[in-house]
Amino acid sequence: MTITQRLRSPQLQWLLLLVTFGCIAWVLSGQWAEVERAARSIEVRWGWIMAASVLVLLTYAMLIQSWRMLLHGWGGSLPYAKAAQIWTVANLGRYIPGKLWSVGALGVLAAREGVSGVAAAGAAVLGTMLNLGAGFGVAAIFGADLLDAISPGLSRVSIVAGILFVLAVALLPAVLPLLLHRVARWRGVAAAERQLSARELWTAAVINTGSWLGYGLAFACFSKGVTPVISASPPLFIAVFAASYLVGFLVLFAPGGIGFREVALSALLVAGGAAGQGDAALLGATSRVWLTVLEILPGIIGLFCMSPQDRGTLRSPQASSPPLH
Repeated sequence: MTITQRLRSPQLQWLLLLVTFGCIAWVLSGQWAEVERAARSIEVRWGWIMAASVLVLLTYAMLIQSWRMLLHGWGGSLPYAKAAQIWTVANLGRYIPGKLWSVGALGVLAAREGVSGVAAAGAAVLGTMLNLGAGFGVAAIFGADLLDAISPGLSRVSIVAGILFVLAVALLPAVLPLLLHRVARWRGVAAAERQLSARELWTAAVINTGSWLGYGLAFACFSKGVTPVISASPPLFIAVFAASYLVGFLVLFAPGGIGFREVALSALLVAGGAAGQGDAALLGATSRVWLTVLEILPGIIGLFCMSPQDRGTLRSPQASSPPLH
């Protein structure tokens, strides 16, 4: 067995998860008294929670349109309703260790709708890259003071990462066609008939940047609905959400970033002086439940409306590798 196969083995991933949850439980055990005190004073305001949920769903709508634009840039086309179904079903993949199933499912399901394999795979991968890059940029811009409070000079590193993201988007129109042409030659398939324009790339980058703002504002509204004692400006909520979400995403073996995102979120809120440990931990736990419902419910509806053939495709081993034709 190769090193790569060992790292991808389910046994190792479960072991890592068990170790992770053990460490998290140990950390939270020292904060349990504060969490209990915060829970006793919890005051649910459903109006704020509903507003937060609407903002998240609108953010999903933006990201779906961004993915459709990338597909269109490579000559693919999907009706919005079908794109929304595919995107929400693929979004369930974030709860599978490895984080790659979601990207692969986007490509496979789009290819089954007649979209070119090059367009389907390229849009899925590029959309993920743009979203991650935009997230780092948003965290750096809105959370410069917060990052320096954690570690002096960390904001400069994040700002450099944000600048690199902008430069990468600027260079993509020149680099991407050459890269895709080489991949097509390597796979022995025809290259994409159409290439993404600079306008399409920048529009997708702006939409992905806006999505992080939407998520952050939704998080601020949710905090008002669950833990109104937490006092912070919208930019801080945006930075905290983006940074903690990225931490959870980059821990590949943790489904949905569970545990890591909540610990990072709580630590950032405390470091920013917005909350005590008990209130921050409570907000992290309740926001996990809230977001999980909003991520899973649309995907389950999409699966229910999907044909048996498409559902069978998702169970296939080839679901992580759309055909390039």
